[in-house]
Amino acid sequence: MPAVFRDAIASALPSADGVRARLLDLPGVAVQALAEYFSARLPEVDVLVALPGAEALAAATASLRGTYLAPFDPVLGLHDLPDMRDVRGRPSAALLTPELTDGSAELQALLHAEHLGWRVQALAAAVERTNGLGRARLEFQGVPLLVPVLLADTPGGLVFERRIPQPE
Repeated sequence: MPAVFRDAIASALPSADGVRARLLDLPGVAVQALAEYFSARLPEVDVLVALPGAEALAAATASLRGTYLAPFDPVLGLHDLPDMRDVRGRPSAALLTPELTDGSAELQALLHAEHLGWRVQALAAAVERTNGLGRARLEFQGVPLLVPVLLADTPGGLVFERRIPQPE
C-alpha cells in the first residue's frame, strides 16, 4: 500500500467528512502513488470508468496504463462510452471510485456499463468503509475489489480497520 496515500488519509481521521474532503483534494504525490498501486494490480482492461471524485486518480492510472478513460455521471450515465452490445468479444472495463461505502453509485455504474455491453473486470476504490454494504453488493455481482485502505466506523469516528489484515 502506498505509504504517502495512507499518511494523507491518516491526517484526516477520525472525521468521515475530513476523509471525504481529503479524497477529493489529494496531494499530487498521493494521487500518483495510488495510480501506480492500481496500475500494477488492476487486470488488463480496455477502459477505466471514473466515478465522481475519482477523475484525477483515474486519469493518472489511465495515463500509466495507456488506457481509455470514461467519466461516469450519475445523471447522464456513461455518455462517453460506446454501446458495445453488438460487438463480438465483449470489451472490458474497471471502475475507479474514491470511497466505497454502500456501493450504490458503483453498482449503478457497473449495471450501466454492462447494459452497454462492457464486461466489468474490477472495482478499484481508494478507501473502503468496511461497515458499509458496498463490498457485498459488488461481490454478489462477481466483481473483484482492489482497495489499499480499509476504514472502520467506530463510536469515536473512522479508524484504520484492525479486524482484518490491510491490503499490501
